[in-house]
Amino acid sequence: MAIGPEGTIYGNEAGLDTAFEIEIDPPAMNFVKILNASEASSIFQVNYRGKPRVLKVFHNTKDPGAYCRLKRAGICDGGYVPNFYGFIRDLDTARFAPHLNAFQHDSGRPAAILIEYLPNPIPMNCVTYSKVRMEMAITAIKQIHLALIEHNDSYPKNILIVPRAGEDSERVLWVDFDVAITYPDKTSMKERERRWLDEETECVEGFGLKLARDQESGLQLNTKYYYKWGFA
Repeated sequence: MAIGPEGTIYGNEAGLDTAFEIEIDPPAMNFVKILNASEASSIFQVNYRGKPRVLKVFHNTKDPGAYCRLKRAGICDGGYVPNFYGFIRDLDTARFAPHLNAFQHDSGRPAAILIEYLPNPIPMNCVTYSKVRMEMAITAIKQIHLALIEHNDSYPKNILIVPRAGEDSERVLWVDFDVAITYPDKTSMKERERRWLDEETECVEGFGLKLARDQESGLQLNTKYYYKWGFA
């Protein structure tokens, strides 16, 4: 399976679709709390124009183009990934101080995406695993592949279970496309790239078998490193 765009047909493909580029009105943005911060990005729960959203801000060269493809291909609207409301190519961090102070020393202004806020998400692990939930995760990764996107970080930590408000049902969806590979089109994909997509599906199916086995044996949460870091 690929570990990044280097050496693939994705190479220099930015993936951005200007139809989804938006401008953010700073006075309309209310930062609620920071959800996660890493060397790659910071994720904030925000209210924008009175609606709950997530603002994900990327350090330096991170590319939000995968979400443009997911939205255009109907994967967001299908509920397989968070809904996508647009990207900001050139975010003026000074207008959002002090919340974006961590980006002031980057080589350039950061890019950002505005996506759906998921209330009360439950991570997939050996405690929350069920056969039905895992089947939904496998269906979702296959839908992502139909958009010619390789998630490239397809571990249980990136599968979330989200109850539907007012309904006796739930969504199972994939998050975190920081290292995703977006292929330009089917005709330019070689056997190697098609094999990577198949291998990613097999990897997710393998996680399902492992989680089921761990649950059956009564294994404690996060005992196995592959829940967070990789495939054992």
